[in-house]
Amino acid sequence: MGTGRVLSGVGLAAILAAVTVALLANTSNPPSGQSASPELRVPAALAGTPVVSTLRGPAALEAIGRLHGRRIAAADALVARYAGGATVWISASSSPLKASSLLWRMNRGLAGGTRVFSDPRPRQLGGRTIFMTEGQGQQHAYYQSGRYVLWIASPGDVGRALEDLLDLYP
Repeated sequence: MGTGRVLSGVGLAAILAAVTVALLANTSNPPSGQSASPELRVPAALAGTPVVSTLRGPAALEAIGRLHGRRIAAADALVARYAGGATVWISASSSPLKASSLLWRMNRGLAGGTRVFSDPRPRQLGGRTIFMTEGQGQQHAYYQSGRYVLWIASPGDVGRALEDLLDLYP
């Protein structure tokens, strides 16, 4: 009887350790050695298509809040739409830990899939954990880079656009 409790306690400790390692890995400086806090910006082009519109600051925070059904706890935001139909949403938190909290909350909300999105699948790319999902006729990818949480949606293969975004926010 006591052995089962010890084993389940050890299992829980192992799970908590794995989650902690994943969070710490995503809150460290980007692998390229660049600053974890570059000026909030988006690539001029994604997958060869140019930016057609952007929102920044309160307007971008409001747009992101509408997607979530409530305001998110972020210090700044940027939304960019591209000619090919891709959209990038970036929220800037006051610290990497607060960005991890936003990412964790998003993962909990999407876990198992929703009416709109499939169950996110983690993928390692460039030393970063990227979460991939589908919904609304698009492919989506989201991840954390330092104090930023980034989400990209593309009507086609999100891969090339994601690579362009990872060049700026590794």
